[in-house]
Amino acid sequence: MDAAINYLNAELVERRQHGWERAKHLGLTALGAMFTGDLPATHDLVVYRRDTGAEVIRTPADLGSPEYLLQQVLDDLELKTVTDFLEEWRLPDE
Repeated sequence: MDAAINYLNAELVERRQHGWERAKHLGLTALGAMFTGDLPATHDLVVYRRDTGAEVIRTPADLGSPEYLLQQVLDDLELKTVTDFLEEWRLPDE
């Protein structure tokens, strides 16, 4: 088996926010902290090609612990082929 980790890698990247998006994020952070204790995602999980650096998957790392999500993806990259990995992790509309 040719593991996906040979062709793909993943990391957490700070979310891209500019202008109004940044202000909205700060407002949601304050409201979330006051009322629910939940905070909006501050990072995206990005899976990219090792050879070109092109993004294959980018998704908010907003479920539970971003570090745990990243570790799950890295484990799957080591255990699956590229095809199997993408079938499992890629969202239907991508």
